[in-house]
Amino acid sequence: MSDLNVPWPSTSYTSPPSPQQLTTLYNVIATLYVLGYTSLAINFTLPEGTKIPFGSGLAAINPIPISSLREKFAHFANLRLFSRITLVVSDPAQCQGLAKLQNVFDIIAIQPTTERALQLAATNLDIDLISVNLSNRLPFFLKHKTVGSAIDKGIQFELCYASVVAGTAGYLVSNANDNMSLSTTALLARKVFFSNVMQLIRASRSNGLVVSSGATQPLQVRNGTDILNLLKTVGLDHSRAKACLSDNPQKVLVSGRLRIKSYKQTIVMGTEPRDVLLDNAQEDPAKKVESSGYRKRLGDTSSGRLLKKLKR
Repeated sequence: MSDLNVPWPSTSYTSPPSPQQLTTLYNVIATLYVLGYTSLAINFTLPEGTKIPFGSGLAAINPIPISSLREKFAHFANLRLFSRITLVVSDPAQCQGLAKLQNVFDIIAIQPTTERALQLAATNLDIDLISVNLSNRLPFFLKHKTVGSAIDKGIQFELCYASVVAGTAGYLVSNANDNMSLSTTALLARKVFFSNVMQLIRASRSNGLVVSSGATQPLQVRNGTDILNLLKTVGLDHSRAKACLSDNPQKVLVSGRLRIKSYKQTIVMGTEPRDVLLDNAQEDPAKKVESSGYRKRLGDTSSGRLLKKLKR
C-alpha cells in the first residue's frame, strides 16, 4: 500500500521544523510502515503567496531531506520515501513557475481553492495529483466534465481521512449520567467531509481516486481494512475501494517518476519495470535539477496514458 500524504511539519522555507516535530514525523512514518505501507510521500504544502527560491539549489527549493530520512529508516525493508509538493492555488497566474519544480519533487500536486483554479489544474497543468480540501465546505461545485477530463489525462484526485479522526472531533458529557456524545463541531466536520467525498465520487464516477492519511500524529493513521470500510460506507465497491489504496497511488508515483527517469518518451528497464522506475535509493539528487526530463501525455490515446518504448 501507499500513502502519498505524510505532511512535512513546516510550511515555510524560513522556519525549519523543530526536533519535536521531526520526532513526531518519524513516529508517523514508523506507524505507517508497521500497518503495511511501503511507499510514502513526504508532502511539503506551500501556502498561497509563498515565494519559491528558484536558482538557489535543490536544498533551497526542496526542504525535505529525503536522503537523511532514507538513512534513518534504512532498517525498514522495502520502505520507499518520495518527496511531494502541494501548491495551494486560487489564481491560475500563480502556476507560471510550476515547470521548474518538476525535476525537484517526485510528485507535483495542486490544491485548488476556486473553480477557475480547478479547471486550470484539470486541463492545462502538467501535474500528478489534485488534492481537494474535504474538511471544509467546498466553495465550488465539482462537475463531471472537469473531473473527468483530469482523470482522462492521468491525474488522480486525493481524499485525506485525517480530518475525520482528528482536528475538531471530540466528545462531550451530555447529561448527569456522564454519557458521552459527539460535540456539535465534530458532527458538523464529519457531515461536511462525507458530503464532499460523495460529491467527488459522483463527479469522478468512482474512478481516479487516491486515499491518503494526511496524518500529523501517529494515532491518526488507519490500516487498510478500516479505510476499505470507510470507502464502502460512501458507496464504493470492494474492487474500486482497494484500487484507491494500491493501484491508483502507484499510477501517481509512476507518473511523477517518469518525469525524472524518462527521456523523449523512451525509458530503459530491466525485468521488473515498475520496481526499477520507483527505485530512488541510489539516485543522485543533483541530477534532478540538472536533468532534462521529458514527459508528455498523449491526447490521442484511449486512456490518456503515456505510451513508452521498452528496451531490454
